[in-house]
Amino acid sequence: MEEVAPQIIGKLNELGPAVSIDLNISVEAYFDTLTALIDRFCNKKGLSCIYISVTVPASTIRSALESLEISTDKLRFVDCISFATMECSTDDDAQTVFVESPTMLEYVILKTEYLFRKGRDEQFMVIMDSVNSLAAHNEVRMLYEFMQVLMASTKSRGAYPVLLSIEEQMKPELLEMLQLVCDQIVTLK
Repeated sequence: MEEVAPQIIGKLNELGPAVSIDLNISVEAYFDTLTALIDRFCNKKGLSCIYISVTVPASTIRSALESLEISTDKLRFVDCISFATMECSTDDDAQTVFVESPTMLEYVILKTEYLFRKGRDEQFMVIMDSVNSLAAHNEVRMLYEFMQVLMASTKSRGAYPVLLSIEEQMKPELLEMLQLVCDQIVTLK
């Protein structure tokens, strides 16, 4: 699955910042996609990354990246799943902020804004993982409004907004919503 990295990097370089993109990936390409986004794009360009985790807890993602010797120094998390899975630890580092539930969309926006302000002189990529999981917890209409606000905020800061969606879990109404909020949808094969 290493072939997804050149596709992702090429597309992000082509589009540039402030262009929202949905990467529609297979489950098998999940960690290859994360590696490409965080190590081969963000770290190489010196970008900070705000990772909104809805599927996998922040501590798990950080551990997996560190085990691959990928720097997580500029990686910050808005973790929406650790409380729900009871994996939230009080001794987590300052790079992670928690939202109690993936249904608390307004708090996701507030926590993301907090991380933007905290790193005000930095250029960012914002990764939302995964839209399918978020749709499992929220009504599509509410998700649409949330995505509009998140994309507008991210674009206004000149960041790279990237949504991840899982091809095998895509429902027609979710695809329709993504077509409305994203500038481009890229299906990685």
